Amino acid sequence: MMKENRKVNDEKGITMVVLVITVLLLVIVTATLATSAHESIQLSHLTKLDNDIETLNNRIASYYVAHEELPVYGDPMTQEEVREYVTDLSINDGDTYYIIDLGELENTTLNYGKGYLSRTTDSYIINEETHIIYYLKGVFYGDKMHYTVGNY
Repeated sequence: MMKENRKVNDEKGITMVVLVITVLLLVIVTATLATSAHESIQLSHLTKLDNDIETLNNRIASYYVAHEELPVYGDPMTQEEVREYVTDLSINDGDTYYIIDLGELENTTLNYGKGYLSRTTDSYIINEETHIIYYLKGVFYGDKMHYTVGNY
């Protein structure tokens, strides 16, 4: 009778160990998948920003050739005003920035920058001198906010 009780207790102990190991493995797999999904979403946002800025660079270059001016909206912003939003401006930038008037760039579809008719953070701006484009809201990726793309 004691041997049977000991055998039953041993089986229960083994079952508990297997159950604990299974739960731990599920937690590890879930955490790995969640981290991977989060990084994938962040990369997707950065890719959208890159695509938007590439589109804007092409459309603004064409507009500039045709009109000899930038498609801008509203009053200029100083570098000091822009630094309230963007932390990594190019050292080559002049002191004047403008909100890009997306309405002037016909048939342009972007992922971001829907607030272009006001000074909202959901706007793209351009430096008057270098023509570098920045997204005021920025996109978080790799432990850092990104406001533009490329090496400037």
